Amino acid sequence: MHKADEEAQAFWDKNQHINQDPTYWMAQPICRLAINRRICGEPTVWPLEAFKRFAGRRFKRGLSLGSGLGNLERAARHMDLCEEIEGIDGSEASLEAARSKAREEGVTGISYRYGNLNTLRLPRARYDVVFFHASLHHVRSVEKLLARVERAMSPDALLFVEEWVGPARTEWDDAKMARMRKLYDELPISWKAVPTLQPPILVDDPSEAVRSSAILPAIHRLFNVVVERPYGGHLTAVILSQLAHDKVTDDDRQALLDRLLALEDADLVVNPACTFHTALVAQRKTGRARVVGHILNCLVRLSLVAHYWAPIGLRAARARARRVAKRVVGISA
Repeated sequence: MHKADEEAQAFWDKNQHINQDPTYWMAQPICRLAINRRICGEPTVWPLEAFKRFAGRRFKRGLSLGSGLGNLERAARHMDLCEEIEGIDGSEASLEAARSKAREEGVTGISYRYGNLNTLRLPRARYDVVFFHASLHHVRSVEKLLARVERAMSPDALLFVEEWVGPARTEWDDAKMARMRKLYDELPISWKAVPTLQPPILVDDPSEAVRSSAILPAIHRLFNVVVERPYGGHLTAVILSQLAHDKVTDDDRQALLDRLLALEDADLVVNPACTFHTALVAQRKTGRARVVGHILNCLVRLSLVAHYWAPIGLRAARARARRVAKRVVGISA
């Protein structure tokens, strides 16, 4: 197993409940209403419910990749969206928690298994619907996984993605942080958990946003996207995560969130690509478009191999040259 995968697995085994943190932006009721409105058009309709309406059918076999604590799978079975659903995750602790919760709620039709999403292999044409919910941005091999997912889908299957698609962990710079930091600097000092706003990356998790900016391009290469809803978070999620919440009153937090969400709404009208989060529904391409999509995907993967391995090869060549030079010098002496 890749060392980064081992570290990520250890992190999520210990921090499996991290997304249930009440300071997380999606846990704030006012943010949840805004997210629902931006994705579904109605504040009280959740994305999975809107997806069920859109699909207009009950799926026989579903797949949830990066299933975590199993919230999506249980919801899918509760609303009878899938006859059965398989959850795959890279954290054994999360899988056990998901199994336990399903038993507690008496939910059947769910199976779970361990799988590293960077190296995962899937059976061909097996699944009628595939879900990614806040998991694909933890995948290093985005193009490889999506190609395998596409081949694992039945001809009329649907892909549902709700993801962080903002900058990858290595792409942050002062320019990307400028506007967020300006807004953060305007806040009272007592509200701030850190003096200067930092990039929204969990540094202890090596898989966090490892190649998040590659997600949408890869999906558009391999799939026909039929619905795409950017839902922001490019201000709210980042600033909220770095507040000293015990120093901010509920009224002040509400006022701040109102302001940030209004700014995001305006941004999304002018430039939807500014979003850090997107929800979408996609289908497999067919015929020539499908072949071209896989060829382009392979070319991207080859370019990535060259990009990451060329420096390693160059360092190895230089090391060999130094060894040869030392031997030559020794012989000459």
